[in-house]
Amino acid sequence: MRQVVLLHGLCGSPAYFEELEPLLQADVYALTLPGHDEREAGPETMDEFADWVIEEIRLRGLERPVVLGHSFGGYIATNLVRRYGEELSGFGLIHSTAAADTDQAKEKRNQAMERVVEEGVNPFIDTMVPGVFAKDSEATLIERAKQIGYAMSKEGILSAQRAIRDRVDETKTVRDTLLPGLFIYGDKDPNMDEARAFIGAERHTRRSLPVSHMGMMEAPIEEAEFINAWLEEVSHGEV
Repeated sequence: MRQVVLLHGLCGSPAYFEELEPLLQADVYALTLPGHDEREAGPETMDEFADWVIEEIRLRGLERPVVLGHSFGGYIATNLVRRYGEELSGFGLIHSTAAADTDQAKEKRNQAMERVVEEGVNPFIDTMVPGVFAKDSEATLIERAKQIGYAMSKEGILSAQRAIRDRVDETKTVRDTLLPGLFIYGDKDPNMDEARAFIGAERHTRRSLPVSHMGMMEAPIEEAEFINAWLEEVSHGEV
């Protein structure tokens, strides 16, 4: 059975995938990124986060797994494709993008980091988490994501935000790679449009759902169907 590594988003944890994971027709390894879910912070650049992930893959003895990354996890996935592509058999961006931050987005991250330093973790989570859901998203899911976020350390948020802010544009990476890719976009995502979500994905598999940035929590059945169908195609060399 195909091996799949799941990478969660900023201020998340493998709990983001609790509903999705058992629906996937694969051997799934959901990693907890450094600085998240009460883990000690470490990496401060996207290269370092990717290095950490590839070491986890090697330690587990995984052989060319598929790496699926949500948001921040997707940024790590594209870095892995560029620097360690020979150790993967495919990749997926789940509510993510291969593009770098715009200047405006970088400034927002700087402001967010200043707020974390001044006010602490919880006020940041109370603002950030509702901002990635749609207006009509279920309140229970928003609260669940906030509870996951409260397990962050201040240092973990700052390290991850720096890595995200300073990441390089990976559009050419996903456009040029021979690895098969899956891109999933929620058309209720309050912070991303379809063009940004699918940039560089012209020859890859692209799927949309009427969900927010947190579609794996909002529509796990539908997202699992997309992923399973794509994994089947990858296994038969059809993508």
